[in-house]
Amino acid sequence: MALADYYNRVNLDLLQQIPPAAQIILEVGCGAGAMAEAYRRINPAVHFLGIELNPEAAQAARGAGRLDRVITGDAAAVEPVALGLPALAAGPGVDCLIFGDVLEHMVDPWSVLARLAGWVREGGLVLACIPNVQHYSVIVNLLRGRWSYHDEGLLDRTHLRFFTLEGIHELFTRARLEVYDVQPRMWGDANAERFRQIMTPVLGPLGIDPARFAAQTQAVQYMVRAVRGPAPGATATSCRRLLLWSLLGSVIGSEVRIQEPHRFLATMPGVRVVTGTGLQFVDLGRTLPGEDRVFVEQRVVIPIGDHLQLQRVLLEQGYLIVAEFDDDPLHFSELVSSEFFALRSCHGVQTTTEPLAQVLREYNPNVQVFPNQLAILPPPRDFFDSDVEVDTGRGVSVSPATLFFGALNREADWAPFLLALNRVLAELKGLVRVLVVHDQALFQALETTDKAFEPLCSYDRYHSLLHMADLAWLPLEPTRFNRHKSDLKFLECAGHGVAVLASPTVYSGVIRHGETGLIYGSQEGFRDQLVRLIVDTTFRRRLATSAYREVAENRLLARHYRQREAWYRAMLGRLPELNRELMERAPELKPR
Repeated sequence: MALADYYNRVNLDLLQQIPPAAQIILEVGCGAGAMAEAYRRINPAVHFLGIELNPEAAQAARGAGRLDRVITGDAAAVEPVALGLPALAAGPGVDCLIFGDVLEHMVDPWSVLARLAGWVREGGLVLACIPNVQHYSVIVNLLRGRWSYHDEGLLDRTHLRFFTLEGIHELFTRARLEVYDVQPRMWGDANAERFRQIMTPVLGPLGIDPARFAAQTQAVQYMVRAVRGPAPGATATSCRRLLLWSLLGSVIGSEVRIQEPHRFLATMPGVRVVTGTGLQFVDLGRTLPGEDRVFVEQRVVIPIGDHLQLQRVLLEQGYLIVAEFDDDPLHFSELVSSEFFALRSCHGVQTTTEPLAQVLREYNPNVQVFPNQLAILPPPRDFFDSDVEVDTGRGVSVSPATLFFGALNREADWAPFLLALNRVLAELKGLVRVLVVHDQALFQALETTDKAFEPLCSYDRYHSLLHMADLAWLPLEPTRFNRHKSDLKFLECAGHGVAVLASPTVYSGVIRHGETGLIYGSQEGFRDQLVRLIVDTTFRRRLATSAYREVAENRLLARHYRQREAWYRAMLGRLPELNRELMERAPELKPR
């Protein structure tokens, strides 16, 4: 009998709440291990354990190698030694305990939660997704005298216990866990508003707050985050809450530089993240009691009058102001004409590389380098999925190989090598095809019919195209602007198992030539190495595999994101001093 589909589902909302740097995770009701498989793309080094009542699902999880250990049985009876916990940590040591839609299936979820919470380390997290029996659809059916069970949903026939928001808080309180965040999961439903309108007249006489009732009856499920030990801001010794607000001046590049790191930081207890391309000043004051405030301006280069107003409001509200800048500042005329106000008027600047940091320190001494990292490791390439071997006379090649080029504003970088590239394409006709993203000029200049073009596309689409390639060309001429760029293109290629042929500018300090990629120093070197990558499939794949391993071991965001939080908190601790320095560096900010 085939395994039911829901054993292989991933609750993406729950996945995004799991700490990216967790060392030990225990999932109760792990199914066939889909959650573990998805999480390993974020943190391959995790030790992921599971408890699953269904023997077939547990066996599927074991067979796929998704979890390190799976115990088949009732969570109420499983002992930690069966999971190997004593061997993994001295005493209770689970970093994150997960209940994804399982507590409602238990005879005694109160005792199970309390018991397993004792396996969680101090400061560790407990995550749960729990159906809401107060949903309006259940109330409507009760008013009609109906309580009908179904194969799935709020009244799943296997549900034994039912919870409202109040009941959820009681459940976690009895387990001696501090709930610090409960988020509703809602589906779009026009009938919910109609129900609210019908019920509003009777709520007042019953002493029920209409707004609260509307929110609680629209929630299908609740996402619960709790901590073992004091919640953030609950005591003098617990970590203070942190609001991390970011204003995106450019959507391009914001995923890697801002959105992904901040999404990871939001998994930390007490860290609240707000991200957008615009803001209302009144919103800046809507903070929680005792909440520290950081405002990150990503490539915000706006008229100085508007920027001056923004900075003054932020200072009045007690924010630590940080500029995120990842290009040579001399390249931006508005920045130059303002005497680099966007850099001077912040408490600190964060950037991608040390060479760029040295430039930025000319305008602000408080510069911190956060190199680019990959948030998610793509699955390993199945190189042999559609191989067709061809004897090229120089060895056996898998034909044709796909050469990828995808970048903005690179014409001056590829133009010197166009003649050599076209000669290789002619010489190896039938062995290579070219995929170009965005650069119409390069696409038209390629003297081959075996080519494809993709206009400027979404970041997800870009990654999908890159994953289909075999090798990529990363040209950067030795200009001032290029020397201050980052190695992100190499990381993206390496993550997708794509072998790289790159210029020495930027990449010679990152790529180990002949091991994780190839570096060319001349047109002749470019030609010879491109030919080798096309015709020598074994060599090309060895480079790609080594680069993939390098990223998996050293360049995943899960290993580095907490450095940002540490720097922000250290800077917040110096805020009075930094404010004094700021007024000296940017006297325009002084009150008039």
